[in-house]
Amino acid sequence: MAEGDGNTPTDEPAAQDKSGSDGPRRPSVWERARQAMADHNAKAPRGPMGIPEVPGTDASGDDESDADEGATAELVLERIHYYRDTIRSYQVIIEGQRVGQIRDNKTESFVLRPGSYTLRLQLLWLFSPRVVVELPAGGQTRMICGPNGGILQAWRLFFAPTTAIFLRFAEEA
Repeated sequence: MAEGDGNTPTDEPAAQDKSGSDGPRRPSVWERARQAMADHNAKAPRGPMGIPEVPGTDASGDDESDADEGATAELVLERIHYYRDTIRSYQVIIEGQRVGQIRDNKTESFVLRPGSYTLRLQLLWLFSPRVVVELPAGGQTRMICGPNGGILQAWRLFFAPTTAIFLRFAEEA
């Protein structure tokens, strides 16, 4: 058979027969979900704590405001070693968002913008009390955490789950 005599099968009509229409193919559910997630991630803020990054294109010449906008503060969280909860990590929650975790006998550091934050730790259904932390510009705030009691305090796990983990400032130790 020769090309162009009309008897040669081509890929074009077969593709049209499978789709059932001459228009473009509709993306599958998975392709649409993947595209929606990519669109969402492209629009999501990139800064710490969901705060958009400060653009560096400000040419106003005001050095004081630039220093304040770029200022950071450090929150250092130290977890004590204790036999209860040793194999599990505490989730660190700042302003209602999970920002990290801390394991037994470890120290974690979080760099944030200066200001007031609500800090809390979580392990499964257990929480620490909410603590309001004031972070000064260029400063470091140290906190200590751990399980609130051993086997004799196990009642907290069921009757007072918001007191099962302690969280306090290091100066109070």
